[in-house]
Amino acid sequence: MPDSRIARPDGAPRGLVRAHLATFPARAGIFRRVVDAILPQVDRLVIVFNEMDEAPADLEADPRIEAITTDRDTKDLGRFFTRPRPDDIVFLIDDDIAYPADYVARSIERADAIGWDGNVFGYAASDFRHGAEGERGWRRIRPDAALPQPLGVRMLGTGTALARGDAIPTISEMAPYLGHADVGFALLNHRAGRRAWSLPRKGKWLADALPEDLASSRLSRTFRAQPSLPVVAAISEIMEADPDHPGQAAGAAEDVA
Repeated sequence: MPDSRIARPDGAPRGLVRAHLATFPARAGIFRRVVDAILPQVDRLVIVFNEMDEAPADLEADPRIEAITTDRDTKDLGRFFTRPRPDDIVFLIDDDIAYPADYVARSIERADAIGWDGNVFGYAASDFRHGAEGERGWRRIRPDAALPQPLGVRMLGTGTALARGDAIPTISEMAPYLGHADVGFALLNHRAGRRAWSLPRKGKWLADALPEDLASSRLSRTFRAQPSLPVVAAISEIMEADPDHPGQAAGAAEDVA
C-alpha cells in the first residue's frame, strides 16, 4: 500500500494516515471486525493488546500493523502508546464501534474543510451548556446521531477522534487520566489552544457494535464511577473552556442528544 494516499487540499504531501487501537482479552471475539474495517483505509494500524502475552500471529506478521503487547492494563491510554510524526493524520479508534468503509476518507475531507491548524475533530462528544438553571449542564453528542454541520464542543470521545500528529498527547502526558482518555485529550488540547469539533454526518453512519453480553466490560461501568482528583479538576477546567467557540451556535440539542 502506498503511503499518504489522501493528499492535502493544496496538493502538498502529508504524513502517514494512522489508526491507534487498544483492546483487551474480553474483546478478543470482536476487535477483528474493527481491524478488518479500518486497515484497508490507513497506512498504519497500531494495536495495543492490554494484559496479553502475545498478539495474534497473522496481525504481527502484517507489515501495516504495529502490534504491541503489555502485561499492564493501559485501558484507553493504549491508543497513545506510540507517538506519531507531527504531520501524520491519526485516528483514535475503539474495538466496539462499527466504522463504515468511507470513514477515513470522509473524516479527513470534513476536517480539511475546517482546517487542521488549531483544531481537533471527532464524532462522539460532550459539551457543557452555560445558561439558565434548566439549560445548564453536560449534553452528550452520540456518534450515531445526525449532525448537519460542524459543532463546537468541549470534549471529544476518543474512540471516534482524529487529529494531526502534533495534537496527539504522549502516554506520559495522558497518564493522570487513565480510564478517562476523553478528559485528558480535551484538557491537553484546550491548554494548547486547540478547539474541538464534532463533525457533520448522517444518522447511523457510525454505530455501536458492542454485543449485549459484553456491556459490562465498558469502562463507564467498570472504572469511571469514582474519578480521581486530577480527572475531577480537569473536568472543571474543561467546563469553562472557550465559551466563544464559533461552532457552538451550530446544531440544536435535539439533533445530537
